[in-house]
Amino acid sequence: MSPDSALAFASIAEIAALFRKRKLSPVELTRFMLQRISALDPQLNAYLTVCADLALKQANRRRPSSSRVPANSATADRSTVFPSP
Repeated sequence: MSPDSALAFASIAEIAALFRKRKLSPVELTRFMLQRISALDPQLNAYLTVCADLALKQANRRRPSSSRVPANSATADRSTVFPSP
């Protein structure tokens, strides 16, 4: 399994651990997921609308300002991850 593939299927607990260890930022994760959506959605047709600018803006707000990552920094807006029909 490639590192990209591992990140794509990582649990929220694994992603939170990467955030805490500063091995991954919310912006990096968002960019990765947006690239993945861009690559796969033409075949899957799973998204009606992808709000990349909004997702990156929200990820930037999650960027920690101190050395401690807030416990909720791994949360995502459910409507962003699971769009409604």
